[in-house]
Amino acid sequence: MYEEREKLRTIWNYMVLDEPIQKCDLILGCGCSNLDIPIKCSKLLKQGYGKNILFTGGLGKITKNVFLKPEAEIYKEIALREGIKEEQIYVENRSRNTGENFRFSLQIIEENKIKSDKILVVHNKLSERRTLATAQCIMKDKQIFITSPSSSFETFMEKLEKKETEERNNRISLLLGDVQRMLIFPQFGWQIEQEVPTKVLESYEVLKNKGYTKYLFTPKEIQTLMDKYGTIEGMQKTYFY
Repeated sequence: MYEEREKLRTIWNYMVLDEPIQKCDLILGCGCSNLDIPIKCSKLLKQGYGKNILFTGGLGKITKNVFLKPEAEIYKEIALREGIKEEQIYVENRSRNTGENFRFSLQIIEENKIKSDKILVVHNKLSERRTLATAQCIMKDKQIFITSPSSSFETFMEKLEKKETEERNNRISLLLGDVQRMLIFPQFGWQIEQEVPTKVLESYEVLKNKGYTKYLFTPKEIQTLMDKYGTIEGMQKTYFY
């Protein structure tokens, strides 16, 4: 377990940004199973970091087996309980992944004429880098900042070690899936391209070889994506697995 812990620490240190934030026009809460996110969004709104909140999320690959209604609708209920006025909350409840979170949110922003030159995105701590890369790719004309509910690597591991084996394996597999997507999604124009350090790739390989592959695309599946969506001209095709 020590080796796994250190490899996870390496990936954590890369994926978590902990960047400073600024006051923005809009707070955008990305849906998932983490119910601390709408609480964080509510606190940020009260502190003046945005004028409105847009919650985005339908039912994704995890929450479709957990929630009875879309993520964004659950988030809105929590924000209302936190004292946020209903007229300050917008909901996008169709998206099933991070890319759709931002594409569909742009539609809500346009339809409701929401001021959104500067957007503060709120998501999971471990999703910060991947989510920001996606937002910057899709919302090209916006200034994007990102933050998350407070957490630490030690807290992450403590929670992970308490989970049943299957759930623990799923969580690690999801994290590896995030790393892989940062390598292959830029060629489809779904994320900005970023350098992934060698130590992170080595940690990914060790954990992948231990069997945490549930949420990884196989080379065949990557080729299927290339055939369906095409790739950006001039960008080297990547079949990272």
